[in-house]
This record gives sequence, structure tokens and C-alpha cells, in this order.
Amino acid sequence: MDNELWRWVWVAVTMVMGIGEIFTAGFFLLPFALGAALAAAAAWLDLHGAVQWLLFFGGTAVSMLVLRRFMGRQDRPDDLPVGANRYIGMEARVIEDIDLVANTGRVRVESDEWRAVAESGPVAEGSLVRITALHGTKLDVEVLEPPPPDYVRRDAAGAPASGAVAADDVDEEAATEPESESDAGQRQQAAEPEPSRSD
Repeated sequence: MDNELWRWVWVAVTMVMGIGEIFTAGFFLLPFALGAALAAAAAWLDLHGAVQWLLFFGGTAVSMLVLRRFMGRQDRPDDLPVGANRYIGMEARVIEDIDLVANTGRVRVESDEWRAVAESGPVAEGSLVRITALHGTKLDVEVLEPPPPDYVRRDAAGAPASGAVAADDVDEEAATEPESESDAGQRQQAAEPEPSRSD
């Protein structure tokens, strides 16, 4: 086969492999297209047939190695996760008891509130947890610390829950507590002026 015919054979192989790569996934045919393009260039330069085949196989092999390294880098997880994935590994505060049986559980992470589940069992409100995974709209968490001793449970409106009294509320109750009758009498006597004595 003369060199003139090899030119068009390599050009045809390049085009077939290139078009086939468009309709397939995984960059499988692209290395063959690149190798055939090198062989076609050698044929147009009137190089020997052995050189053309050497460039075809060598170019294909090198292209496969380069593309494989590129694809491996693309498959690695991002160093900076975006979206809700950035919460994984962060700490959060439980704002609603986490209980799989009762289907309850919410946590606050940064300024957002998320539904949460814990495989270790129920987690009390006020506990400090770490986010371990994200499944849809729920966060998987693990307990780091139980609620602090001075933690006050709040209801949905933000008021202290029944049975829990905040320190501010105690001060207000003390300020508005009615006086006893003896305290009122002593205060009235202190306020009355003493009668003036005439000589």
C-alpha cells in the first residue's frame, strides 16, 4: 500500500474515532483518535510506514496515560465542599430533642436549622453534636457534649418551656412580688411626719 493511500486511511481513522468519542463516555476512543492523527501527519510528511505505526501506537499509549491521570484527578472529592456538604464535620446545637421513634429532631448549625437524626439514640435538646453525614434534607449527628447545667429549654415561641424558669424571669418575679402587711405598715410609719411639740 503506497503512502498516498495511508494518508487517507489515517485521516479516516482519526475522524471515525473522534466522532465515536462524541457519542461515548469515558474518553475511550479519544487516545486512538490522537494516535491516528499523529500517524496521518507522518504519512503526509512521507515518512516510512513503520514510523507511522510507531507514532500511532506510541501516541495512543501516551494519550491513555495522560487522560487516565486527568480522569483520576477529576474523580477526587473537592478540597472545598460546597452547598450543604460544607456542614460535615462542623458542630451544631440541638434545638429539638432528637428521637427516631417520635420522628423529631432539629439542630442549628451556623444560622440555619436542619432536621437531624442520631444512630446512637435519643439526644436531648441543648446538646452539642458533630455533623457526620448528609442524607437528603437530614443531617446525621453524633453527641459531643450533653446540655450545659444552665441550659433553659424553650418552646416554639421562644419562651421558657413549662417547668423551666429563666434567670431573668426570676428577677422579674422578685421585683413584682407583693409586700407583706408588716412591711407596708413599717413603710407607712416611716413616711408619716412626727407631730411637733410646743413648749
